[in-house]
Amino acid sequence: MSGDALCVGVCMIDWDTGVCLGCGRTSEEIHGVPVAEPPAAEMPHSQPSAVEAPLPPNVAAALGEGSD
Repeated sequence: MSGDALCVGVCMIDWDTGVCLGCGRTSEEIHGVPVAEPPAAEMPHSQPSAVEAPLPPNVAAALGEGSD
C-alpha cells in the first residue's frame, strides 16, 4: 500500500484485530516496520581509518614501537 493515500483521517487502532478502523491498515502498514541497523563490524567503512597515535615514550621504551 502506498504511503498515506489510504488515510481518511480517522486513526483508531482496534487492538483486538490490530487494524485501523479508518483505513483498514495494520500499524506496521501505517508506520512501517522498523529495520535494525547492521552491527558495526558489518558496516562498510566510508571514511579512511584514523592514523594511530604514537606510543608515549615510556611505553615505547618498555614494549618497543611495534611493527606494521
